[in-house]
Amino acid sequence: MPAVQLRGLNASGLLMNNNPNSAKRSIVSLYVANSLSLIGNVLSELAVPWFVYELTGSATATAGVMIAGQLPNILVGLFSGQFIDRFSAKAVSLFTDAVNFMAIALIPLLFHLNALDMLWLGMLVFFSKVFDTPGHTARHVMLAELIEKHQLPRDRVNGLYSLLDTIADLIGPIIAGLLLTLIGAVYLMVIDAITFGLSFLIIALGFGLKKHSHHERRPVSVWVAWRWLFRTPIVRKLAIYDAVLNTVATALLAVALPVLAKNFSGNGTLYGLWMSGFACGTTLTAALYSWLGHRLNPITLLKITPIGQVIGLLIIVTVLVMGWPLILVAGGLFLFGANLGVGSMMDAKLLQTYVPENMRGSIFAAFSSTRFVGVPFGLFIAGWLLDSMAVNTLFGFFMVLCFFASVLWWGREPLNNPSA
Repeated sequence: MPAVQLRGLNASGLLMNNNPNSAKRSIVSLYVANSLSLIGNVLSELAVPWFVYELTGSATATAGVMIAGQLPNILVGLFSGQFIDRFSAKAVSLFTDAVNFMAIALIPLLFHLNALDMLWLGMLVFFSKVFDTPGHTARHVMLAELIEKHQLPRDRVNGLYSLLDTIADLIGPIIAGLLLTLIGAVYLMVIDAITFGLSFLIIALGFGLKKHSHHERRPVSVWVAWRWLFRTPIVRKLAIYDAVLNTVATALLAVALPVLAKNFSGNGTLYGLWMSGFACGTTLTAALYSWLGHRLNPITLLKITPIGQVIGLLIIVTVLVMGWPLILVAGGLFLFGANLGVGSMMDAKLLQTYVPENMRGSIFAAFSSTRFVGVPFGLFIAGWLLDSMAVNTLFGFFMVLCFFASVLWWGREPLNNPSA
């Protein structure tokens, strides 16, 4: 299947005009707003499992709350893309930031009113993620439209976007580790709510948008989008690949690491340092890809990086089993993150290349939902095995899945390198 040529298409009036200042203002606003939102998410993603495990002492209960937060990632692909295609990516981004601000702010409020139980916490985490994920999908669509509208260098723009994401991942755990000790988990969610408010204001004021008529946006049906996704070989295989690796990464970061850090040291700072090691790895990858991505074969990267993740996981479990200094876990996470970070940039590049402009919202959302189909299973397995003290078995399970992801790309390349 040949790559869909998008260069000459109209971006449906994304920007008020096509001058360089408008483009610069819009892309800087998008970068800053997305980074703020991601920093807040990192804080809450570390705070919630730590908070739940402190309250219950159960890895299974911790996994249960995290599953509630991951289910929307699967469900939103059924509807969120339609809203993005029908209205606009900016409108959806603003709406999700506003709703997310309110959902997250309710957690510390209910806690202070002594009305926060596990059911309410799970519901609020679920509700926030329902509106969080479409917001991220919308910003990816906004980025793709900016690239096409102004003929920006795809690899460099995507690489910088991913680099800023990983910088947020880098500084978020450091801040979280310190604040977990100083102010506690619940108050981190106040900071998270504030970041959504700031993201709303920056997009509203800094990202230009010209309204379009009803006829300019005719979204394709859900089934057309899903049929296109599964009938396009490289996109279908990429979705399976992402689903497998995301099962491992989410279970590791959202359940295994906070439980292990709590059990081995009881120290939130150590947990933050571990997560910073992971973020350093993804940051390095994003920085290198920003400059070298156009020279690299995407299929080759997709083959070898899961093997690097296996080596990182092997380092982590060896440190834990052998009783070596726990700070060395950060080294394994660095290697794991450096290899995992390639995936998001491959997603952006291949989807922007192959997806028709009028189907972006629907297909980006559908693709996003497929990436999370295995996450609830991975979280449940992680909680169950950790409560059973089967750490070696858990990491063996992780490594087998990563190796399978690599095997998916062995043999002939399914399509020509789109960067060629």
